[in-house]
Amino acid sequence: MFAAYWNLKANPFLNLEDLRYLYSVDQHAEAVARFSYLAEQGRTGGILCGPSGVGKSILLRHIATTVASRHRLPLIHMDAIPDGHLPLARHIQLHMNIEGPTDTMADTLINFRHAIECAPDTLNRTLLCLDEAHHLSDPEGLHLIQYLSNLRIPDRRSQGPSPLFTMILVGTADFLQAVQAWPSLAQRMHMVVRLKPLSRQHAIAYIQQHMRAVGGDLWVFDHAALDVIYRVSEGLPRKINLLCDISLMLGFAAKAEQITESIVEQAVRDSGLTLPAAKEDV
Repeated sequence: MFAAYWNLKANPFLNLEDLRYLYSVDQHAEAVARFSYLAEQGRTGGILCGPSGVGKSILLRHIATTVASRHRLPLIHMDAIPDGHLPLARHIQLHMNIEGPTDTMADTLINFRHAIECAPDTLNRTLLCLDEAHHLSDPEGLHLIQYLSNLRIPDRRSQGPSPLFTMILVGTADFLQAVQAWPSLAQRMHMVVRLKPLSRQHAIAYIQQHMRAVGGDLWVFDHAALDVIYRVSEGLPRKINLLCDISLMLGFAAKAEQITESIVEQAVRDSGLTLPAAKEDV
């Protein structure tokens, strides 16, 4: 509704995994390179972690499509869900075209082993990307990951064993701690990439990139407004999106010519976030 008022082709600040809005900085390029190396070398897996709202999901989508295409690997990309370990295992089995009963977790996992023993030529090393992996932090979830990481198929090039899956697991710091407390699994994860919030400079560039992607420009927001957005969001893209989205709506409702500090402060209150402490005079 407000897009036309600000001369935008679409709303640029919806929290969607749309790669048109991927803002890439050095840490993102490094993550792609490191996970690409992981797949190239036939490693078992790695972990991408960071705080909620830092942009892990859209980065995972970029990594998954890039790495799978670059190394010509079949791709399974899905979210873990609370108490959804068996449905997750069933989905992976279905995607791998492995037959067998799936009434229980034990049945499902045995199907993988049976396929490897009886029909290894039907299986190919697969890139398995699991978002929201913190939902696998309990013993059953960690055992599922460990079991899948143990599966091996013949490597047609080296004539030796190769992991059935190269896994990229994405979650919060709690998931990383759970894995590290499970040594037999932690030893199978060959790298950990930690995603950090954006700096002020990159947060402003992030807003500009989103605006320009839909035909707008950064300077719809004045300098003071950008300062409040950064301080409240702490550089987390999800919060930046929320504040910019509400601010554009409020500015439209007020027929404002520009998004000002006071408009952003109202957006902060409307969103339930906390305004930064007032700066003290020196």
